[in-house]
Amino acid sequence: MDSIDNLGDLYLLVQAIEAGGFSAAAAKLGTTRSLISRRILALEERLGARLLHRNARQFGVTATGERVYQYASAMCEAAQAAEQAAALQGDAQRLVRIEAHGLLSPMVASLMSEFTVVHPRVRFAVTVGGGDMNRLLRQQTDVILSLRETLPDSTDVVARALGGLRRVTVASPDLLKRVGTPRHPDDLDDDDCLALGADGAGFWHFRGMAPRRRNVRVALADVAALLAAVEGGLGVAQLPHYLVAGNFASGKLTTVLEAFEPEPLPLHALTVTGRVASDATVSFVRFMQSRLTPLT
Repeated sequence: MDSIDNLGDLYLLVQAIEAGGFSAAAAKLGTTRSLISRRILALEERLGARLLHRNARQFGVTATGERVYQYASAMCEAAQAAEQAAALQGDAQRLVRIEAHGLLSPMVASLMSEFTVVHPRVRFAVTVGGGDMNRLLRQQTDVILSLRETLPDSTDVVARALGGLRRVTVASPDLLKRVGTPRHPDDLDDDDCLALGADGAGFWHFRGMAPRRRNVRVALADVAALLAAVEGGLGVAQLPHYLVAGNFASGKLTTVLEAFEPEPLPLHALTVTGRVASDATVSFVRFMQSRLTPLT
């Protein structure tokens, strides 16, 4: 018991020395001067050493008290660091790291905004990627929003269906006035096509036809930039319906090749098994299911 008692009393000793007296320490800690004085007297009796000079006019520290203070102060700093580590762990449990396909970035941003109204303490870190399973399994990311048709074959990965991503082929009315409206995918000229990606090559998909590689005129790495380029009349692109639906009524964009609209891409949220996934991660995935699944 002495060791346990000493820990608390050593803390009071540090507070008294750093405050410059019992009264100031009592005011800081919300206790009484007499309690701190009694506790430090009991500590001195257990240690068999005088730690403080006491008289009516002066509060001082003995040489032994100074040495004890150095170790006790380090002990308090270590205790504070332990509390901070626990708090950081709590923050880590509230951080949701998401890796999403570039076509999904605006959707994720909208969902996060809605989710944090109800869960204001949850934080997010979002990266754009193709879905690296190794990062998920190594717990370097918490959720992968995947558009792959083939799901990972792993008992450590849970795939939750979120519906499908509808894609439409769109262009600005001004562009169609210049180049004409295509009636068949073969009517598209690669020089009039735009795509999302890091280079100028990519596959386009149309219903009833094999995927076709196109050397597009411009490839943009950001879906918002791609949308702006299409609105500006730079070219034709295949974009998520959710992203462009509002532009049809305003007349900024129009759909083309509607009869060849590709099948929706299956959208899944991939997480590690429930015993590892944080509560915040699972809550956000379930929230996405509740918002997205009914729409598709």
